Amino acid sequence: MDEPYDCGFFFCRHPDIAQKVFQNSNAAYLSGSGTSATIPSPLNIGIENSRRFRALPVYATLRAYGRTGYREMLQKQIHLARAVAAYLFDHPAFELLPSSSDTKDRTLARIYIIVLFRAKNDDLNKDLVQMINASSKIYVSGTSWEGKPACRIAVSNWQVDVARDSLLVKSTLHSIVEQRPGKHWAAESSTDSMVPVKRPRSRSSSSQTDAGGSKEMER
Repeated sequence: MDEPYDCGFFFCRHPDIAQKVFQNSNAAYLSGSGTSATIPSPLNIGIENSRRFRALPVYATLRAYGRTGYREMLQKQIHLARAVAAYLFDHPAFELLPSSSDTKDRTLARIYIIVLFRAKNDDLNKDLVQMINASSKIYVSGTSWEGKPACRIAVSNWQVDVARDSLLVKSTLHSIVEQRPGKHWAAESSTDSMVPVKRPRSRSSSSQTDAGGSKEMER
């Protein structure tokens, strides 16, 4: 609904049951005027006796965008999630979850706004969430799939731009993988984020070029 998480509404098939359960029948100051109300009082059909006006932001966005606006908003979010998922599906360093033997098109058709994935390299995978978030480009949440760490992308912003945002996600993930060759991954002493640390080279190999170059991860 593009609103704070405690905003929303639900449909009830049996409002009479809700009123029997939640109505404040013993409080005189909460009793109605005795006339039949067109709109049932939320006081008598909900758990809470008092609340802030949560319905207002929901009503305002429905009035502003309407059915068409919400449909377009959701479509953009789904298209972005599927663009990211398609990139992960084809990338040799990542695994799109859950694993499936289906074709790419059938796999993507099951994805809406949540994308779950992990790195195929276990050393990289265990630190992948911290490394992505340390880039300050995108944010993912950590989770677990089949006993192994995984990353979770949730697309929910109303300002989604599929071309712009998919490029940002792809470039961020690409830069992290590009720094992997020839480097160890160690935690900074001052933070929980993970940064690449160059592998020490002996004098005998000083003429060799580090596969990862000197590029550091963007902070």
